[in-house]
Amino acid sequence: MDNKMTEISQAMYDEATSELLTVQDAVEYLEKEGKMRTLREKLEKYSYGRDLQSVLTEGLMVNHPELSRDSVRKRVKGWLTSDSRSLEKPDAIEVCFILKLSLKEADDLVASIAEEKLHWRSPDEIVYIFALKQGMDYPSARALDGEMRAMLDGAKDAREPAEDSFTPIIRQEVYALNSKEELRDYLRQAAPRLGRCHNTAYRLFMEMMDTLKNPQLDEETARAEVMEAERLTIRDILREYFYENNVLYAKEMVRESKKKNSRLGENEKRIFTAIEKNISDSWPDEAALSKMKSRKLDVTRKVLILLFLATEPGPDPDGEEELTRDEVFQDLYQRLNDMLALCGFAALDPRVPFDWMILYCICVQDMFDVDARMRAMFREMFGERLWTAE
Repeated sequence: MDNKMTEISQAMYDEATSELLTVQDAVEYLEKEGKMRTLREKLEKYSYGRDLQSVLTEGLMVNHPELSRDSVRKRVKGWLTSDSRSLEKPDAIEVCFILKLSLKEADDLVASIAEEKLHWRSPDEIVYIFALKQGMDYPSARALDGEMRAMLDGAKDAREPAEDSFTPIIRQEVYALNSKEELRDYLRQAAPRLGRCHNTAYRLFMEMMDTLKNPQLDEETARAEVMEAERLTIRDILREYFYENNVLYAKEMVRESKKKNSRLGENEKRIFTAIEKNISDSWPDEAALSKMKSRKLDVTRKVLILLFLATEPGPDPDGEEELTRDEVFQDLYQRLNDMLALCGFAALDPRVPFDWMILYCICVQDMFDVDARMRAMFREMFGERLWTAE
């Protein structure tokens, strides 16, 4: 057993990588037997025996005295119900203050809830990182954030990463700050190097998108001068590697089904299961990918994972020894997790539906099989748009 996994996580990991499930079996397992980690479980890990309902309710009442106790109690109850799985990142950060977590604990909890760690380059999150490190309470941290925002009003995020703006450098500098005055001076001086978008994730996103847009052609194809025809547009990439005709098609059907005057018949209407909703949440469309390219939107973890698998060539075919299926999987699994860690994102978690699906799909001998299994999995789960000839 992987000593970093709980017994339930290990069991789900083993099921995903067992090679015993057909695509239909895999979807059925996720829907009927998958034990997805709830928000309550994530929070209980850091409750240390305290009553979460009471601690969170009292903490939110202190932080937001303008709210009624009844509304706060209902909000916390909603967080702790069995179906609740996530919070918005700002709410997750606030919970870290309420639970009085260390900076390391806060980083881990935020990653488990929001799928990304605290962002050391974001001027907003730097303030809360500083406040956590200094042991401040949330109202004080929020007031300090307001003060710093006012000071930085008008400052623009860095559009192109500078050499001294990558997270390890910024992290060292921020960690060394010990007073509000030092924080204020640092933010004022470092503002041009900071940004709310992840630099490393953006760099990898652009590299992988370029690889897909401009595929390497063999010499014979290149001589035939078909390079232009081989170049892919963002729409092509969306269709081929982001399964537009499965996931986005299903989301369109769900939206149409909710309309009062839906054009769909009763047998055509669709409602997502909890698993389908989790996997399809924040799925990128053409506009989202374009905004990521222009840095108007941060690159998401889901997008990076899909691009990684779309551009990954697999083991070197000219290698001295042919790798076993397990060796191919372990190599791919490790490099995918390394990329996520490099970008500040959480590692693959077998108790997250999308991640479990990825684990199932990459446990194959060949990268071509990964693509085939991904397509089959999305088709089985979301159906497929059938195009008619024009």
